Amino acid sequence: MKTDRDAGEIEIKPYKRDFLHSYSCGVFPTCELALNKPEILKKIIVTNNSLGNGGVAKLRETAEKLCVPFVIDDKAMARIYPKENVYAAGVFTKRFENPAKNRNHVVLVNPSDMGNLGTIMRTMAAFEIFDLALITPCCDVYNPKTVRASMGAVFRLRISQFDSFDGYVEHLKKSGDSIPDREFFPFMLDGRPVEEVNFEAGKAATLILGNEAAGLPESFLGVGKPVRIMHADTVDSLNLPVAAAIGIYKLRKNNY
Repeated sequence: MKTDRDAGEIEIKPYKRDFLHSYSCGVFPTCELALNKPEILKKIIVTNNSLGNGGVAKLRETAEKLCVPFVIDDKAMARIYPKENVYAAGVFTKRFENPAKNRNHVVLVNPSDMGNLGTIMRTMAAFEIFDLALITPCCDVYNPKTVRASMGAVFRLRISQFDSFDGYVEHLKKSGDSIPDREFFPFMLDGRPVEEVNFEAGKAATLILGNEAAGLPESFLGVGKPVRIMHADTVDSLNLPVAAAIGIYKLRKNNY
């Protein structure tokens, strides 16, 4: 009988979005996967020239403890991530989870750049905000490029996807989240300066950011308390990861 750990049925081939599995490419992201989501780890693949690497040695020990296959296969690695010299990769089952109720959340509406998404997830983990909701259509959170850009931080987060922002809010209501006490902060050009906003300690907040090119639709002006990051007119806007980092830092600074 095949167990949940049996990865024999997973064919190792170039990633596609419709796969039920994906790959963590790199020693550190794979260590993060094994540490934080060991139950979705199916196999660890390493290259021949990685065997002297200390991180790979730890991955071998971890594979033994978790009863996960550990294989040396240069050809498989080349199929997974052909453009860079990567020592190790984890094969894992994709997972989407419900956002935790009454906790701080980040909502990204239609993010389109995998590098930006990975950077935002890494910032979230750094400041202990562990719930990310994605409003589709959006880029692939489990594409190996996104996972690598996050440096494995994706495995520290609860990732959810919704067809609309209303769908996210409806889920919160059904989950028992204290909606009347939750504060919503859309980041918009017409918002109040974020420097003037007080994120109340003890109150759950949702930071909402839009697409890299278009930002949030005007309809979000009617959601919660729209805010704006003030900056000199030497640039027209901040990029999405920088804006997200400023908002996340201010929220956590007020919550500490």
